[in-house]
Amino acid sequence: MAHSYKFSVIQARPDAMRGERVNVGVAIATPDGLDVRLTELRKLLHVTGHKWDEIAEAYREALTKSNASLLLIDRESIKRDPMQSEVFVLGRPGEIHARSREEYEKAVRKILSTFVEKPSLSRKEKQQKINTEISAMLRQVGVLGERGQGLDEGKVIPKFVVSKDKEIVADFAYKPNGLKVVSTLELRGMPSGAHSKACEKGATLYFAKQRFGSDVKPLGVYAVTSEQLVMFKGEIEILTSFAEGNSFNWLDPTDRQKFKAALY
Repeated sequence: MAHSYKFSVIQARPDAMRGERVNVGVAIATPDGLDVRLTELRKLLHVTGHKWDEIAEAYREALTKSNASLLLIDRESIKRDPMQSEVFVLGRPGEIHARSREEYEKAVRKILSTFVEKPSLSRKEKQQKINTEISAMLRQVGVLGERGQGLDEGKVIPKFVVSKDKEIVADFAYKPNGLKVVSTLELRGMPSGAHSKACEKGATLYFAKQRFGSDVKPLGVYAVTSEQLVMFKGEIEILTSFAEGNSFNWLDPTDRQKFKAALY
């Protein structure tokens, strides 16, 4: 016989004024109490730039000890429940059915994968993320080149070919007032080191100077959270070395402004 379980997705709202919400977990009402799973706290790290583990753990403990029946009531009652903290809130109740523990776990995993977890990005997609963000910034100020345009047209050229024979492509290049070549390194969400990728990105800058002359100004742009700086210290140093010290953290507002000033 299948048992029914009420559940509610746990949402986080780190800034009530902005009103932004992200799904970070799920709470399921079981005969033994609430089964609380906060599996995506990293979303808060990406949104705010700092960890929420202690606050989340305190909320999880309090929620686990609360009355499971709160998930069985209507949405308006949930809004008035004292367990609705300033940061964490429960979403609209849903229901799953399971005849065994295995089916229960399978149903919970489906909830998490459907409503909570971020799709895994390939290494290529992760790299494209920083490039997409930089392109959006360049487009906004009107300096991003379109397909078919060249360096002599005064625009920042994405996917600039450094060497066709060696298949070396820089992420961006800009020629006014001297050629500037940009290599980007996406480190957000990387579970482990990216030493080989950092070397590849650095080598692109090296070959750009070899082909176009020593006057080329190399620029390295990486994206890493403050919590990951130590983890990726080696990769950042590699890129910085090839960029001759001209490296910038895309996630640091001050560095971002410095990069814009150095590029155009």
